[in-house]
Amino acid sequence: MTEQPDLLIAGRYRLLERIGAGGMGHVWRGRDERLGRTVAVKLLHSPVGLPEAEADTARERAMREARITARLQHPNAVPVFDVVDHEGRPCLVMQFLPSRSLQDVLAEAGTLPVGEVARLGSEVAAGLAAAHDAGIVHRDVKPGNILVGDDGTARITDFGISHALGDASLTSTGLVTGTPAYLAPEVARGTASSPASDVFSLGSTLFAALEGTPPFGQGENAMALLHRVASGKVSEPRASALSPVLARMLDADPAARPSMSEVARSLADVAAGRTVAFDAAPARTQVLPVAPPAQTPRSTAAPVPDPAAPPPAVASPPPARPMAAREASTGGPASTRRSRSWLPAALVLLVLAAGAIAFLASRNTGAPAGTAAPPASSSPTTSKPSPSRTSSPPTSKAATSTTSAPRPTTSSTAAPAPVSAQDLERAVRDYYALLPDNRDAGWERLSPRYQETTATDRDTYDAFWKSIDKVSTRQVRGTAPDSVTATVRYDFDDGRRVEEVTSYTLVRDGDALLIDSSTVRSSRPA
Repeated sequence: MTEQPDLLIAGRYRLLERIGAGGMGHVWRGRDERLGRTVAVKLLHSPVGLPEAEADTARERAMREARITARLQHPNAVPVFDVVDHEGRPCLVMQFLPSRSLQDVLAEAGTLPVGEVARLGSEVAAGLAAAHDAGIVHRDVKPGNILVGDDGTARITDFGISHALGDASLTSTGLVTGTPAYLAPEVARGTASSPASDVFSLGSTLFAALEGTPPFGQGENAMALLHRVASGKVSEPRASALSPVLARMLDADPAARPSMSEVARSLADVAAGRTVAFDAAPARTQVLPVAPPAQTPRSTAAPVPDPAAPPPAVASPPPARPMAAREASTGGPASTRRSRSWLPAALVLLVLAAGAIAFLASRNTGAPAGTAAPPASSSPTTSKPSPSRTSSPPTSKAATSTTSAPRPTTSSTAAPAPVSAQDLERAVRDYYALLPDNRDAGWERLSPRYQETTATDRDTYDAFWKSIDKVSTRQVRGTAPDSVTATVRYDFDDGRRVEEVTSYTLVRDGDALLIDSSTVRSSRPA
């Protein structure tokens, strides 16, 4: 049917004026008769080209996605007030905001200045980061789903709705409905959408705002465009302050992209003229070298490892919660982090070498036994190690632990048993076995770095797990010395079921293994 002004929807929302139209449906300015306020009413089209049973499923999915989105409250996300059915069609009732879509802005202006693109992008990224924290993936970030208000504020809208109706990528019939120009390569290849794919799509949107066309180009042949997107080979943006950020966002590897919260901070830095918060290339997580097993000194000077030698790299990511699990901010350029993290280790090794020399000298001069400093075998590895910190320089607490009081002199010190794949797998299984009920114990299974970055804080951690009714794991696979992948299923209190493939990195803390980082590789309804 064709809607007319003064039509009453669901006995409550009166249509006043049509203010927009698109592939998904028509948008009306309306009035909530019960609360007496102006609202935006979006009447969605029924899915086209699908059998009736599949079309019904798509409509139900759109209603479900809209109800999930209604939980999100953020200044840069258009809030959904209500979701109703109008003659078999989903109908979204949202906050009315005098605005234009970014698509309309770009159609008129062509491109936008770097500072304006960075500002708008940082605002949208902030809204999407809040969504990811709430376990919501947008799935269809593009200029048409970004609203720019009369006050210049950018807001993201239509979370998951177009995807639910088959508008974003391949439908069950194998046809492309809608442009795939802003899709992430892995989504174009059939992988489920994830927070990382939202990051790529926002990067494509900002690329288009800066260059006038998406990174894979445009064209009427949607299938040919889909193949270009699947290849992952993007065009190079012109050099600007945004280049390092876009390079990270448009990385073909989802694991190499920054989290949405990192994107928001970095874009805000560009907009303010500050140095970008992360490097153009993904930073490698690094750890201090492990000293060799203790041996009886054979010379008057202990060998000192070259502090400039590159340390071994730790395998990347793990999560403690779905969707919201994100890679932590690196906290600064990789070169600065390396120099800061190696300096304390080099100083400690030099002090130990000096102690060994003093010890040997005392033996040669007949000093009383037991008065010399411990030999070089009392290396930093004999004291309790603290979890590896990759996002910031070693703290004073960590420095103190490496220079603790001398232990009794022995001819050798037993090195800690190596971590096996089974140890890693058991640590991840045991962590999820505690949840969602025993959050205190679960929190203690996270490294301090993870608590401060990915988990954000204890209140956020508790809020997430309170929304979970049940969690289970399968296909847990460990790879020594520190990596795990697992399939985790979350049953939410609201009836949703989400299954995610997640990778983890663990660190040793005494006899315990703690989750130190996580990355969601894929996510899908279960």
